[in-house]
Amino acid sequence: MKFRLRKLLLPLTLFGLGAVFMLCGCQQESPSQVNPEPTEEPAVNVSLFTDTLEHVDGNENEHVTMETTDDGYDIFAPLEGKWGYRYGPSIMYYADGSVDAWFATPGTSGEWDWFTYKHSDDGGKTWSPEKVVLQPTPDSMDHYSVCDPGVIYFDGYYYLGYTSTIVSTNGGINNNVFVARSRKPDGPYEKWNGSGWGGDPQPIVYFDESDQSWGAGEISFVAVDGTLYCYYTWTCPDGNYTKVSTSDMSENWPANLEYRGFAYAKQGAQDSCDVVYIEDCGKFVAFSTFDRFTATSGIALFESNDGINFTKSDVIRTGISQYCHNMGISKRPDGHIQLKDDLFVGYAYSDGSQDNWGKWATRFQSVKLSVYEGKVTSSDKKGKGTLRQDYFWEAPEEYWPVAISVLPHKIEANIGSGSVTIDARWYDTTIAPHEITDASKVTFDNYDENIVSFDGLKMNLKNVGKTSVTMHYEGLQITFKVYVRPDDFVIGAENPAIASVRPVNENMTVYLKDGGRRHSLQIRGYVVFEDETWGEAYNDYTRSHPDYPANVPAENYLMSFEVEDSSIIRVSRAGIITPKKTGSTKVTVTFEDGHSFTVNVTVEEARD
Repeated sequence: MKFRLRKLLLPLTLFGLGAVFMLCGCQQESPSQVNPEPTEEPAVNVSLFTDTLEHVDGNENEHVTMETTDDGYDIFAPLEGKWGYRYGPSIMYYADGSVDAWFATPGTSGEWDWFTYKHSDDGGKTWSPEKVVLQPTPDSMDHYSVCDPGVIYFDGYYYLGYTSTIVSTNGGINNNVFVARSRKPDGPYEKWNGSGWGGDPQPIVYFDESDQSWGAGEISFVAVDGTLYCYYTWTCPDGNYTKVSTSDMSENWPANLEYRGFAYAKQGAQDSCDVVYIEDCGKFVAFSTFDRFTATSGIALFESNDGINFTKSDVIRTGISQYCHNMGISKRPDGHIQLKDDLFVGYAYSDGSQDNWGKWATRFQSVKLSVYEGKVTSSDKKGKGTLRQDYFWEAPEEYWPVAISVLPHKIEANIGSGSVTIDARWYDTTIAPHEITDASKVTFDNYDENIVSFDGLKMNLKNVGKTSVTMHYEGLQITFKVYVRPDDFVIGAENPAIASVRPVNENMTVYLKDGGRRHSLQIRGYVVFEDETWGEAYNDYTRSHPDYPANVPAENYLMSFEVEDSSIIRVSRAGIITPKKTGSTKVTVTFEDGHSFTVNVTVEEARD
C-alpha cells in the first residue's frame, strides 16, 4: 500500500539543539530575501513608569489574594451562533493610562491561529478596531499557527512569545515556544531565527519528549533586576507542568536561555499561567484559570519569592464567569504591577453548552490584589462563579479588513509556467475571506527582482530560484514565499527519496529522574527529501491517524535504533529513551534505504 507523503515544504536547511530545552545551533539557509536585514522601525513613544519601588525580598509569611471589583464587559463575542474566539489575552498598560492587548484568534486556510491586537487610550473604556499583527511563516517551523500570546517590552522592543508546531497529527501536538519582536505593538514583527532576528523562525524552547504529547508553549514573561523570567507549559507523558527558564536581557537573549526547573505541577483542569512581579511585596504571582470549561471554574493564584518555585495560594470564583479558560492579567511593560494600579483580568468563557464549544466571548474585568500575613487561607472558599448567557454580538453593518493573505501561502511553480495569478484575500473581523480584485490597491516589495516581477496581481517567473515577497493592502501586510523550479522538477512528488538525514539533537542528556519524574526524551531525525521537502522522523505511522498524515510516514521511511551499550539505556521503536543507569553511550539510527546518523546519549543522576 502506498501513502501519499504530506509534509511541510522548507528550503534545504539544518537546525541544531544547543541544549536539552533550547534550539539555537545552525541558522536555516533561506531563499533569497527570506532573511533580509531587519528594517529598523522608529521606536514609538512608550509611556514608561517612573515610580518603580525599591527591591524587597519576598516574605514567606505574606500571601496574595484577589477579588473582582466590577462585573466587567466583553471586549469580544462571536456573532450569533457563529464559531469564533479571542482567547489568552496578553495585556500591557502604561503610565499615561493607555493599554495594549493581544489575543489568539482563529486563522484560516490551514493556519490554525493568528494574533489580533487592540489599543485603548483611556484605560480600557474604549478600544480601537482589531488588527491581525502576527501570522505563521509558510514552509517553516511555525507553519501551522501562532497561538497563546505573551508580551514584554524592554530596550525599545516588544517581544511577543507564541506557541506553534510542525506536526498536524491529531490536530496539533509536539508544540514548541517561539518569539518575535517589533518596535511597535502592532508590528511588523521579526521572528527569532536561531541566531538573530528576521526570516524563518526557530524555537526558543524545543519540546524533546514523546511526540504524542501536547508539548511546550503558552509563554509568560517577567523582567526583574536585569533577569528575564520565561514561564511556559510542558505537557508530556509524565504530567502537566509549568517550567521556567531565565536569560539576560541582551539583544539576542533567546540564545542565552537557561533552564531553571519546574515552577509547579498543574492541578487537574488548569490552564497555563500569566505571571507578574508585585513590587510592593517582592513576590512573583502566577494567575491561571482553574477548573477550566466547567461550572466551578475560577482563577487560581500561585506565588513565589524566588521566581522559580511556586505554591498555590488561592482560588477565586466569585464574580468570575463560569466555564472560563485561557486568561491574562494586565501588567506594566516589564511584567510588574503595584497594588495601587488599576488592574483587570481577561479570559475567554461560554455558557457551557456543547453547542457553543469554540464560540467563546472574551471578558475584561477589574480586580484588586491585596497582601495579608499568616498562614495561607482561602478568601473565597465557598465562592461561585457567574453564569453568563446570551453573550453573542450582532453582525456589524459593514466589515473592515483586519488581515490579508495569499493562497497558497507558499507558491511553487515550474519556470515554464511563465506566470502565476496571485490569489490575494482580505479577511474581516469574523476571519471570513474576501477576494482582492482591485490590483491598484495592492503593492509588492522585498522580493528578488531577478526571480519574479509583478504586473498587478500577475507574478511573472523570470529565473529559477527562491524569494520571499511582502504584499501590502489597506495598511496591512503579509509575507509569502515563492519557489520557481526548473521544468523537470517534480512538484508534490509522492514518497520522494531521502536526500539527507541528521539528528535533531546530536547530544542528549537524560536524567534518572527530573523534577521527581522519569521523563522520556525522544530521538528524532531531521530528513530532507530530493524534492526539498522536509520533516522530523520518529517512526510515526499515518495509519495510526489517517486524517492527519505523518510528517515522515514510517510506512515508507522506517527507522531502526541500535544502542552501543544497552546496559545504560533502552530505546523503543519510536525512539523513546529509557535510562537504566548513569553513563554514556551512542545510538545509531538507520533508515531502510541505508541513510543513518548517530546520537550521543548521557545518563545522569536525578535533578530537582
